[in-house]
Amino acid sequence: MLKLILLAMVFVAVVHADTHTCLLRKGKKLRTFGNTKERVKIPCKYHAISATRCGNYKVTVTPGNAIEADKNKRYIVKTMYVGVERISDGMKFEGRSDLHIAQKFLDGVKPAPFNKKDGALNITDVFDFGPTTEDDKVTLAAKDGSFNITFGLYKAGSTWHRKSGFQFDCYSADFEPTDYPDQLCGNGTKHEAATFKADNGFQDRRQATTFYNVFMNQGLAQTDSDCKTTADTMAKKCDGFEYEAAQKCWKIVGRKRFHKCVTRNLEKPESAMRHCVEYVCSNYTDPNSCHALSDEMDGCSNLVGVSEKVRDHCAPDLTIRF
Repeated sequence: MLKLILLAMVFVAVVHADTHTCLLRKGKKLRTFGNTKERVKIPCKYHAISATRCGNYKVTVTPGNAIEADKNKRYIVKTMYVGVERISDGMKFEGRSDLHIAQKFLDGVKPAPFNKKDGALNITDVFDFGPTTEDDKVTLAAKDGSFNITFGLYKAGSTWHRKSGFQFDCYSADFEPTDYPDQLCGNGTKHEAATFKADNGFQDRRQATTFYNVFMNQGLAQTDSDCKTTADTMAKKCDGFEYEAAQKCWKIVGRKRFHKCVTRNLEKPESAMRHCVEYVCSNYTDPNSCHALSDEMDGCSNLVGVSEKVRDHCAPDLTIRF
């Protein structure tokens, strides 16, 4: 009996050693390939995985985060983009799912949980999928057994937000992850965000570093207009203020007290985030972003380094809660 137990323990250890996992829970809690835990509180797209090799495929997984407009202002994964390239012949599949598409698949209305966007391959050329015993997620399983991708769903007014996220498991020994920050899941080295922060002399929380890396990634095409403008401003118009913009503005979307207040002012948190970045990147001189922020942040907590400048420059009646 002892020998069987020991053999089972060895088997479990081997399976664990051969499995490379990155996952996200509750729309914001990321566990990287290096088993480091990071917060991804950004209501935009980001490359969780980008051209990581697993077996005969290069895999890209790009969640699209959102702040759900319920009273709790939860982070959820609203869209999921998946791209694969078959290394042996260079053929590709690119697809997109969202909460609506995935739910229609679970309800038996759609034949697949992802819509094809591009590529010579069809989804059924690469993946197996089908009815699941769990009604809160869909899974793509590579036909050759090399990897799985799971998209966890959210339903308003329920506890499904707890499973909102994704999971990528690579079972192949032929695993070559892309480096951080090109993919937030990293290359398996622990504490990559902290290392990047230290190497660049950044002084704020790691969430500011994550914000900086998402919007400075020129290989990522943002589809939401506010997210696209934020990325374009950070990468092309900031003139040395890039990290300062991340440092000052991440809290609007990264801390609930800010994005709850902004939504009470009838503006999307993404809009205030964009105007904050535009304002900081202008060296606090752009009147349009200043006035927009004054409407969006009125009555909100003090956004250190920004709120008082807005009041001094363009909105003397701005109410700031200290």
